[in-house]
Amino acid sequence: MNKKSTLLIIWALAGLVTGWKQFSLSAVHSHINNFQIFKASFGHFIHRMPLYLEYPKEYFDLYLYGPIFAILMAPFSILPDGPSVVLWNVLNSVVLFVTLWHLPIVENKRVAITWIVLNSSITALLNTQFHALCLALIIWSYICVEKKNYFWATLWIVLGIYIKLYGVVGLAFFFFAKDRIRFAAYFVFWLLVIGFIPLALGGFDYGIQTYRDWMGILAHKNELNENIKNIRTDVCVMGMVRRWTGDPNISNLWFLIPSMLLNMYLFFQPKKWIDPDFRLRMLAFVLLYIMLASTGTESPTLVMAFPAVGIWFVLGEKTKERWAMLIFTLLISSFSPTDLFPAYIRNEIINPLALMILPLFGVWLWLAWDLFTEKRPLQ
Repeated sequence: MNKKSTLLIIWALAGLVTGWKQFSLSAVHSHINNFQIFKASFGHFIHRMPLYLEYPKEYFDLYLYGPIFAILMAPFSILPDGPSVVLWNVLNSVVLFVTLWHLPIVENKRVAITWIVLNSSITALLNTQFHALCLALIIWSYICVEKKNYFWATLWIVLGIYIKLYGVVGLAFFFFAKDRIRFAAYFVFWLLVIGFIPLALGGFDYGIQTYRDWMGILAHKNELNENIKNIRTDVCVMGMVRRWTGDPNISNLWFLIPSMLLNMYLFFQPKKWIDPDFRLRMLAFVLLYIMLASTGTESPTLVMAFPAVGIWFVLGEKTKERWAMLIFTLLISSFSPTDLFPAYIRNEIINPLALMILPLFGVWLWLAWDLFTEKRPLQ
């Protein structure tokens, strides 16, 4: 059996075991609450019910995704909870693995990246999250741009935007496209087509109201996240600083403005765009940035950062310092939410101070240095 087949089996089993385990844990299935939210959203949409209200008889918390996601959950709404959540987790796991396996990089480096991502993927699966698929959409858009298949690249970007907004980072790959006019045309095409589907299926008035409600709930959720007493969310750079200082009023702009300037400075080096390693590092840079800059970052969402950690590691020189940084990042950012990590340190130090984001911030800065010092390829 080759490496790909072995790893595929491991990742598929991770989805199967986590899905069934979480379903079996309790009578009320609180351990699959995220999936219950996703699954119920299709019924709410079909009956033209508000998507973004509380439905305590069905689940706790709120639905936070775009209306197109509710439509895409139709196949899962038909099946009973057990088979559907198992199928959901297997889908998330296998699609992410296949996506990572198609990165334009040699096989041994792909193998290393999949092992680096695996544990954080299991954390996301145990929370029946969507973020593995969200991550796959972004990476697939990059892969399609590399293959000059802009029709599919823009579809994945638009789907990512309409489902979770995170997909907007895929627009950075526009500058890597050889035919930017075609890329832009396809992007506008999919923006109109995908955006119109909820209006066509739910009715124009209901569809428009749903989009308005979605924007409103996202703004409300952001306000709830920025609460230093809530140690589950706001595990971003700004949240870390707010917790270290005890000041909940520190603005996100103190990080967002300088970081965006750094993003633009490093990205807009056109002579380097022909270098495949530079493009891969930029993919890693934006994936890390999503987690560093989002107030919604929490332990299950950090799966989105670990392909970036893998890319940073495999493309760099394997110095003792790089190895030490990788181990530190895996220990704090990947394994600290698990039962393999001392609970006291996690509950008393890591979570209250949002330290899970600190190693990822360090990798992002190291990656920025790699992007800055990387020599321009000969024209």
